[in-house]
Amino acid sequence: MSKTLEEAFKNMGKVLELAEKPDGDEFKQILKLTLLGFTLIGVISFAVATGLYYLMAALGIASIS
Repeated sequence: MSKTLEEAFKNMGKVLELAEKPDGDEFKQILKLTLLGFTLIGVISFAVATGLYYLMAALGIASIS
């Protein structure tokens, strides 16, 4: 078990050695895509929650106050 764990840490170290810091333009693109993803997931989640709330209210399970 410890041999497998040791190999995993060695592999992680190799990945970190090969990794490069993104330049400014690449970082901005990654940031824009990440923020777009968060926003999109948030809007979808809000829409589903609101829809379920009104559906439950229509069925008499929840009350709109």
